[in-house]
Amino acid sequence: MKRKLGQRLLIRRFQLLGLAGAVLLLSACSGSDESRSTLLRVVRTLPGNEVVTGEESARDRKLLRDFQTNLRAVIPGLRIQPSLYSETSVLTDLQRQTNSGLGPDLVISDAQTIQTLFAARLLDPVPVTPEQRQAIPAELLARVSTSDGTITGLPVSQYIQMACYDKRKLKSAPKTLRDLAQQSSEGIIFGLTQNFENLYWSVGSYGAANALISSLRGETPTTQDVNQLVQWLTWLQAASFQQNVLFLNDQATLRQQLIKGNLHWISCWSSQLPQLREALKDNLGVGLLPAGPAGKATPVSRLQVWGLGHNSSHQQRLKSEELMQFIVLPWAQKTWALRYRTSYPVNPAAAQIINREIPGTQDLYLSTNQEDVHIGDEIRAALNQDPKLEQAMQFTLNDVIFGTETPSQAAATLSSELGPSS
Repeated sequence: MKRKLGQRLLIRRFQLLGLAGAVLLLSACSGSDESRSTLLRVVRTLPGNEVVTGEESARDRKLLRDFQTNLRAVIPGLRIQPSLYSETSVLTDLQRQTNSGLGPDLVISDAQTIQTLFAARLLDPVPVTPEQRQAIPAELLARVSTSDGTITGLPVSQYIQMACYDKRKLKSAPKTLRDLAQQSSEGIIFGLTQNFENLYWSVGSYGAANALISSLRGETPTTQDVNQLVQWLTWLQAASFQQNVLFLNDQATLRQQLIKGNLHWISCWSSQLPQLREALKDNLGVGLLPAGPAGKATPVSRLQVWGLGHNSSHQQRLKSEELMQFIVLPWAQKTWALRYRTSYPVNPAAAQIINREIPGTQDLYLSTNQEDVHIGDEIRAALNQDPKLEQAMQFTLNDVIFGTETPSQAAATLSSELGPSS
């Protein structure tokens, strides 16, 4: 009897040991899963001359925390460590970090900044998969390509340019440039920036894009195309001479002046809507940019691009690429566009959903196959690849705005600058 009791106690001890071993094994597995979680250091830049403030940093951290929470079910074990930089400082800061081996895993910025960081060897080429090429239009990939076809970053979303105005001053945005001139004569104050990217919408209003793209392609613009270019430059100079049309240095200043009430209407980007909504609340009006004699405005979207940092470990690179594969799928594109309502999908399948869900977006130039939109993408791609060319072009536009060069002279200068001899 005692022997049988001893045997039972021994068996019971082995059972307890087995249970304890199982608990330890599960604990080890849990710890192993936790240790396999991947931290991605993500750098995002503010556009243009925007300054990083505590408020902007807090808004950015909250945005990325929400993003990380929503990703857990899709990409488990992913953690994000965000950092926010201004475009003016990001190159110097990332050079220092990368040289010390502490550079980011992902960089989120506009196409031109990504091209600049890639040229400085702070980013690696993006291996675009066949699925991603199917999800992203070729003309958008061209805007982040080098002259030899290397993809410097992945377009993930696009910001839309529109008109923002104070409804206490304006009942609705002017539909045409003639309406804009009439309202400015009545005391409404309009704000524009001198930057070509921000002014490109008005190129379409005068049909001046054909002359620009012909020169970039090494072709000779037709007489009609040159005349339309001269007409656009004439409007630009005439607008700059109007008392209530102000040309300011950057988009951040435009936004601040609208909020302060010093401007009543500005050209704006959808990325600015959170700050404008917060400040103006129900007094914020949003509309289309005005059409001109040749047709409606054709702004080029501003791409949000994801680039791959140089210092990632093998696991971090795999997670970054997995995230980039997921983020351009229709479900992800649709979900984040509807949630934040500040950007438009790059995936055409998701764009169709957005057009149905948000009335009016089908009028925002991006959902059609207009030739003007494709030409704008081609012009933007060429300038992204050659910052010196864009700078020369900007100097010419400044001369027109300040009245130191006639529109006809400037048209000839632009044809020379953009042509193959440049």
